[in-house]
Amino acid sequence: MYRRAFLIKILILLIASWGCQAEIHTVQDSRILMDTLVSINVYIQKSPKEAAVRRAIAAAFAEMSRLDSSMSAYREDSEVAMIRKNAASATGAIISNDMDSVLAVSQWASQISNGAFDVTVAPILQLWGFGTDSLGLPGPEKITARLPLVDYQNLIVSNENSTQKSLARFRQPGMAIDLGGVAKGYAVDRGLEVLMQAGLRDVMITAGGDLRTIASSLTAGRRYIWIRHPRPANFDSAFQTNAGANTTAFFGRFKLDAGAVSTSGDYERFFFKDGQRYHHILDPYTGYPAMAAISATVLAKNSVQADALSTTLFVLGPERGIALADSLPEVEAMIIYQDGEKLKWRATEPLKDKLEIFH
Repeated sequence: MYRRAFLIKILILLIASWGCQAEIHTVQDSRILMDTLVSINVYIQKSPKEAAVRRAIAAAFAEMSRLDSSMSAYREDSEVAMIRKNAASATGAIISNDMDSVLAVSQWASQISNGAFDVTVAPILQLWGFGTDSLGLPGPEKITARLPLVDYQNLIVSNENSTQKSLARFRQPGMAIDLGGVAKGYAVDRGLEVLMQAGLRDVMITAGGDLRTIASSLTAGRRYIWIRHPRPANFDSAFQTNAGANTTAFFGRFKLDAGAVSTSGDYERFFFKDGQRYHHILDPYTGYPAMAAISATVLAKNSVQADALSTTLFVLGPERGIALADSLPEVEAMIIYQDGEKLKWRATEPLKDKLEIFH
């Protein structure tokens, strides 16, 4: 089930489409990065510039690959591993500018949500085994024993050192961080920066549930973002035809020329045990999968913010999540949740005006 859901996720979780015109030439490349399929599409008028565009795309992938290596929770040579080993020491762990930026967004999301988003959930996430070969339901006593290690307020980031580099400190040993809810968005943002520095102005980057796009007059007004249906009636057949035409695979769509979109859902990584679905988006307060929502989609100016907020709103659920999104400038959101046997949704008012709902 996990492998099937993963393959579907990387193919169609968020799909952008438009009425193609003859003058648009698409330069596209895809790589497996950050445990998902990352695709870069650049739209230009047909010209001899394709070789230069491909060099820019390769540079963007190189930057995203560098960040993937640095922020992986599964590599012993990553910066995340270095923080786990050193941040509880008296001197703390000196961190890079990239890590400083990612942790700043993480702590911001934690503060505005009273801990619904928390990168220090890593010790509990490790018990569940998502992303490893030891996936399974941990005993409640193990979760209880590790819950005291989860508290974003016990992660301190400061720049009080002679190198002018920031330091990360844990207030107690045994803590660790997992950046799965924020690092992918940061990498997408950096990839787009590389492409824009090369002079490209009509780009779309997709990375699983994260998407960032900018549009020129070539595609402006014709790009749709499709939100996957979290419980399609016919799971296997729903995705076998052209995704743009088969609305049974999608809950809705909206137009977007420029900005970032991130979707978090309980169908991304999960397993069943005794008929119960267990997924990878944990509630930091309980150590168990958050159950108030089944999908949360966020629109924001950049991907790192959208990425963190989609996880945050998923944990908060429809009422508190949409209330939080409403309080944030330039943020729109939609949350799909289950009420008995029915799927319902709630969205911020600006997004309601854009949404075309299929179900």
